[in-house]
Amino acid sequence: MSDIFFTQADWQLFTNLNTLPQQAGVSRHQLPKLVAKELTDNALDTNSKVEITHQNDGYFKDTITVRDYGRGLTGSNEDIANLFSMNRPLTSSKRLRLPSRGALGNGLRVVTATVYCSNGTLEVATQGRRLRLIPQDDGSTACEEIGTFEGTGTEVKVEIPDNFFGEDILAWANIALHAQQGGAFKKGTYPHWYDSDSFYGLLLASPPDLKLENFLQLFDKISPNKAKKIIKEFTAQFSEEIEKTLHCPEINRAQAEWLLAMLHQSVKPLSAQKLGEIGALEDFPIYQKQSTEFTLKTSKGNFHAQIPALIEVFARPESSKEGNQLLVNKTPIAGEIDIQVYEKRLMMYGCGISQQLEIPKISQNAQFWVNIITPYMPIVSNGKEPDLSALASIIGENLQKAARQLKQKTTSHSTSELSDTSPKPSQKQALLDGLSQAIDKASGEGKYRYSLRQLYYALRPLVMQATGKELKYANFNNIITDYEFDTGEDLPGVYRDERGTLLHPHTHQEIKLGTKNIERYQRPVYNFNKILYSEKEGFFEILKDAKFCEQHDCALLTSKGFASRAARDVIDLLAETEEELLFFCIHDADLSGSLIYQALQGATKARPERKVKIINLGLEPWEGLEMGLEVENLEKRSTKSAAQYVTSFDDDWQNPKPVQFEGYERWATWGEWLKSFRIELNAMDTPTFINWLHKKISQYDNGKVLPQEDFLKAQAKQSVELQLKAQIRAEILKKLNIEQQIQEQFVKDGPRIQAFIQEKDWQEKVLQTLQDLPQQSWKEGLESLLEEIIKKI
Repeated sequence: MSDIFFTQADWQLFTNLNTLPQQAGVSRHQLPKLVAKELTDNALDTNSKVEITHQNDGYFKDTITVRDYGRGLTGSNEDIANLFSMNRPLTSSKRLRLPSRGALGNGLRVVTATVYCSNGTLEVATQGRRLRLIPQDDGSTACEEIGTFEGTGTEVKVEIPDNFFGEDILAWANIALHAQQGGAFKKGTYPHWYDSDSFYGLLLASPPDLKLENFLQLFDKISPNKAKKIIKEFTAQFSEEIEKTLHCPEINRAQAEWLLAMLHQSVKPLSAQKLGEIGALEDFPIYQKQSTEFTLKTSKGNFHAQIPALIEVFARPESSKEGNQLLVNKTPIAGEIDIQVYEKRLMMYGCGISQQLEIPKISQNAQFWVNIITPYMPIVSNGKEPDLSALASIIGENLQKAARQLKQKTTSHSTSELSDTSPKPSQKQALLDGLSQAIDKASGEGKYRYSLRQLYYALRPLVMQATGKELKYANFNNIITDYEFDTGEDLPGVYRDERGTLLHPHTHQEIKLGTKNIERYQRPVYNFNKILYSEKEGFFEILKDAKFCEQHDCALLTSKGFASRAARDVIDLLAETEEELLFFCIHDADLSGSLIYQALQGATKARPERKVKIINLGLEPWEGLEMGLEVENLEKRSTKSAAQYVTSFDDDWQNPKPVQFEGYERWATWGEWLKSFRIELNAMDTPTFINWLHKKISQYDNGKVLPQEDFLKAQAKQSVELQLKAQIRAEILKKLNIEQQIQEQFVKDGPRIQAFIQEKDWQEKVLQTLQDLPQQSWKEGLESLLEEIIKKI
């Protein structure tokens, strides 16, 4: 008998009330509480309004209802039933490391298993129908459509016997709701969050039909063009090992290591400050936060995971019924964590932490909440109990800081009376503390774009309340610029006004340089191989009329002076495309002109250094003087310094100096000359300017755009087919005498059409369509009515 071995599928552990707690990570009497929390977490993931209710019928039955107002569950009834099946494979989008709730994708299996083990009922209403889901003995779930459902979103209703020892069923769910502020994380995942092992595991766990190109675009900053470029290099690197079509599960470990290296080169690490936060809570007077990072070492390969984390601590002098709590990504954990205050010590045990912290003497009833925002939290059980050992030290430090602040705020009269004796934060700190809240307000919880001015007005009252001082727009702008520079990211969803234009040659298509246009921009295929930046938009028409753009296959770019963020983003975007491209810059021979080129090429606070080399064509002061162009005297000598390249030119003794030109013997360097004089590009007449530019750009001429042979063949095939189709269509129409048939039909149906039109009250009918669809114009409403006429005729 000892030679007999039994096997058990893991899902079978969910079907027994004695083994389910092992999978859920909570004791048996906490299962209903966990069910409510898991359903609430899923609802909150829709980033919509969420409502939760709990009812007890007085006859030992509890009903938990969770409703969200998101897009609803897509798929067939069978798809939804499978989603709530205990025996489904352990699949989850949460294997992609993001600072969001959940880790294993076990939540709905726990919900279904609790219903099954307790002989309860489960209903799901979404997308117009209400379903009863019935867990089966084989781990699957049967489905019955029992009614209709009105409205948006999803409603899940669970009924279970009230035999779980009177737990406050909504306790954890209410904490998750309470912690929902600060907005959702809206970026992709980052390669630095994976070690070599987990990255390879992610590829293996991908859907069988997921193409590698689409997989790469799951990573932030990997555009379709950049993904194609990586795939091209990947194919060249492993040409002997791979087939033409690449799917993720087919990748071997060496190939995965190469891909992770390429992603590291393409994407900068994300600061923990950009992960999001809960932010200060109104009912917790003490709020403390700190960003950090911890490392998870790989067992195979060269890459260790660098995991950013933001630690938030909330404290108040008197505890509520929720008690002390540990949250990960804004939802309470199911693991056991114990935080106690005794005399001058704060003790914290559980989840990999065991420490006693020295603190000032505060009330033993003081309450602490700790929230950790991170894209990945190591766990020690299927029940998602986190392993906090890597963060124990920084959590302890922030608990101590919060305890000291709580002591400072507590008056000698009563622990519930708080005095505002602590120093007020700076405007910068107050602005950054309220930034997420203000972005949510300005954007309608991420639903709409917003401008910087709207964000400013959303922040003003928050900064005034925190500091007692009015926030000026100039200070706001400086703080936001510094913040974007420090984090390396734009504010999420911000819209900046158009400031400049990109002109394509041959088509003369003009793209205004605003936030939305740049986000949507795609470089046209084989249209240009040069791009010229000019600080003066007026030259566009001159160069268009002279056919300069077509002659040189050169696009034009301007942003009226110093290059805007959008212009610099266009340059970076174009630099990542596969076709060859040269970048040029022209400017006035003055201090501002030299600095315009320097800012375009070099780093600024808002944008890092350009990824490509910008070729400076001038105009330079020594050129202008040699050409005999008119020189302007500045009314007041400037105190600014010229760009660094001007100084470098001065340092080369072989280059001409101002003293070599008649009338300028007093000036030893061009840097000094530019403080008193300037020469505009407009000092040249149009023929002189065009000839000058032809000569300058021809020094770097890379020829006309010429597509590759395969592309030309494909284009020729497409053009021939289109011409043949048009020719054949014209011949068929001529033979069928279509025009005459149409005229005869009009003669036949004309009286009916006229009668039908006369019967209609058109104003009333069009008004009705506009009331049903107010986003339409009257023309669109009229067209929809005419479609009905044609169908009836």
